[in-house]
Amino acid sequence: MSWQEILTGQAPEYLGTALSVVSVILIARQNILGWPLGILWAMISAWLAFTRWQLVSDGILYVSYVPLQVYCWIAWLRHGSAQEAFRPTWLPRVPQVVLLFSALVAVVLWGLGVKYLSQHVSWMTAPALLWRDATTTVLSYFAQLLQARKRMENWIGWVIVNVLGIHIYLLRGSPVYAAQYGFFLILGLYGWWSWHRARKEAIA
Repeated sequence: MSWQEILTGQAPEYLGTALSVVSVILIARQNILGWPLGILWAMISAWLAFTRWQLVSDGILYVSYVPLQVYCWIAWLRHGSAQEAFRPTWLPRVPQVVLLFSALVAVVLWGLGVKYLSQHVSWMTAPALLWRDATTTVLSYFAQLLQARKRMENWIGWVIVNVLGIHIYLLRGSPVYAAQYGFFLILGLYGWWSWHRARKEAIA
């Protein structure tokens, strides 16, 4: 089997899925090694999103995940391990409301921006599933940054992203990545439970 056959087949999807699942499991367990594995997954996923699925927003998201995950890696290194004082917490009520409003505005601006660019930039392909893709992209940014600070709200964002992700990738003909988001959904619920337990233990 040639490299071209490997790259055009489903091998990259399987590899990306494996890396992503292990990465999320490690992060749910507050293990810092999840971040470098997430960087590899983001690189593979960006290539697939642009070249195979024409999911422009997702492609941009995956590319930007690389520096984002580097940031999260550094943030966790700076704040210490799960055994130290860096514990999961909820935001106060007012910042939660501001966060929700900001996310809604960002989704609208992102979707309009991608639509405009696809109509005026020659190299950009026409976006598929524009608003669903924009929603998963924007919420992923918010969730990733919240995760870097170990805010519990990140898991709510990931649950929404994962439900939409299953739907999007089934429509785009990638059952492998749809299954990946199904795993993410389960792992997101596990991550919330794991962080919730760690938070309760820290309070007790």
